[in-house]
Amino acid sequence: MDKEFIIKYLLEKNYWWDGINIKNIDKGIIREEYLNDLDIALKYRKAVCITGIRRSGKTTLMYQKIDDLLKHGINPKFIFYFKIDDLIGKADNIQQVLDTYVEITGIDFRKNKIYVFIDEIQYLKNWQHQIKYYIDSKSPIKFILSGSSRVLLYLDSSESLAGRIRFMEVWPLTFREFLKFNDLQVDKTKVNEIYKELLKNKAKVVYLFNLYLKVGGFPEWFDVKDIVEWHKMLVSDYLNLILFRDIVTVFKIKDPILMRRLVDEIAKFSTERFSYLSLSDRVEGNRETIKQYLFYLECAQIIMNSNVFFKTKKSHEKLPKKLYLWEEGLRQALTLDKNKSKGAENLVAWHLTKIGRKANQMFVPFYWKNETEVDYVYYDSKKTIPVEVKYKNNLSQNDLKGMIEFMERFDIKKGIIITKNNYEIKSIKGRKIYLIPILVFLCMTSI
Repeated sequence: MDKEFIIKYLLEKNYWWDGINIKNIDKGIIREEYLNDLDIALKYRKAVCITGIRRSGKTTLMYQKIDDLLKHGINPKFIFYFKIDDLIGKADNIQQVLDTYVEITGIDFRKNKIYVFIDEIQYLKNWQHQIKYYIDSKSPIKFILSGSSRVLLYLDSSESLAGRIRFMEVWPLTFREFLKFNDLQVDKTKVNEIYKELLKNKAKVVYLFNLYLKVGGFPEWFDVKDIVEWHKMLVSDYLNLILFRDIVTVFKIKDPILMRRLVDEIAKFSTERFSYLSLSDRVEGNRETIKQYLFYLECAQIIMNSNVFFKTKKSHEKLPKKLYLWEEGLRQALTLDKNKSKGAENLVAWHLTKIGRKANQMFVPFYWKNETEVDYVYYDSKKTIPVEVKYKNNLSQNDLKGMIEFMERFDIKKGIIITKNNYEIKSIKGRKIYLIPILVFLCMTSI
């Protein structure tokens, strides 16, 4: 252990110990949804682990929570933060960092409720066993952890921390948040009220939507604000960092070039159907290797996929799946694709998944294919809702065909068609089809 380094590091990182307010550059713009989720999670005697794609705002959320604790009168020295990346080779375990904290502050964490924020926990070997020790010993420590590899963190913690850890997921900015970051607040949650609210600033909302399609939802965009430079950053910094830090290193990938080629290919046909055989042919890779790499890319939240929808259990292995690149700004940076219809489909898949994961952290949307097709099926234990994307105005009867066939086949009473501007409700044979403009849909928090 390099104690001298750790002391200097902790004093520098935990500057609020000296009575300094959290810097604006650290806390950014408040994201109330996640702070509220974090408040709920901290009520339980469990560790909380914040997951999400790298640079989606996990560290910023930690600083926002630190700021919130300070404003509620918590002793500044009862709150401390460190990042595992920064201490590799300097500290071997959490205990060494905690012991150094005690030496600096004189606060006994065995007797006092302190808040310990540990960033990028997945880089600490056997982290789950160390956290388990403190929880099982009835330590009053409240652990707030973060990590970029959601599935890996689940796998690591599934045995040791079962019942002792609660996960919450941070996403890049939704369109509603993107509007807020551009000083346009949307407070309503009901569809008709969102529609009326957006109409008040329609020109600005349309402009920001077109910008959102190009740049995506990573908060750092607001520090750059140059689309050409931003697209370079997304590829050279964001993607490469995620691939080589979160996947190649963690999963010991043998062929990183094949993985990068796979990402480029998925970006080109995002929202389309594929089979493992066709994909392996396109990137000239072994089919089993491709399947494995796709799993890793899902772990790091670079991609997501959807299976064909069935009401009954049925094997999906041999049936075509749909693949989506997780973040639309990154997809556009990789492809320079100006097809707004494809971008709209990708955003809808992403937004549906975010809504679904509020109820089920492993949620993914389905799609349905018969003679006609439905782009997405939102399915959980309570409801089944078909969702189609028709990024245009003046829908024809043919545009409704797949939706109607699905609703009749599965006796569904409600369906949603995402349009460019149309907002109306169609009643067909006792079933309701809601036509919702994409600007409105992307501001919805539930369906």
